[in-house]
Amino acid sequence: MIRDYDATRDARDLRACIVEMQEFERALESDLPAGEAMADAHLAFIVARAQRMRGRLLVAERDARVVGFVGVLPEVPAEEPDEPQAPYAYVADLMVRAPYRRLGIGRALLDAAEAVARQAGAVVLRITALARNDGAARLYRRAGFADRLIGLSKPLDQGRDRGDDAGFIRGGKRQ
Repeated sequence: MIRDYDATRDARDLRACIVEMQEFERALESDLPAGEAMADAHLAFIVARAQRMRGRLLVAERDARVVGFVGVLPEVPAEEPDEPQAPYAYVADLMVRAPYRRLGIGRALLDAAEAVARQAGAVVLRITALARNDGAARLYRRAGFADRLIGLSKPLDQGRDRGDDAGFIRGGKRQ
């Protein structure tokens, strides 16, 4: 069953979902903070963001336990002048606990988020995932999402002497 998040009865289970999600993502990106270290702050953040942006937190419930959740922000304003200026809906933090994966719960949460966005009049729904999270990318593509942006990251070794590489190219010439 998918339903709205209820802070009085769901906070502990949602926090456990956040810890598990963060540890899963830490296995993909080792520089992320530990789940226990960030869970309380992240829970407060997603609840406040949903309230501030008229969004909703939805939970998937099985056996009287929260086994997954999704946040949906139905009207996110464009922030940069070079992007489409119409507001868009955004799916934030979709997660299903490990024993409940591959049972259709992730898709049900995604469908519920889409329904919230449609009800609010959104015409575009966006979602992001870590590049190494192949399972999430497969789910999102099967649900009709297409790649839009590619974010790249490069660690910089601050202590390394870069020598000649420290220059930069201007007008085709090394400066």
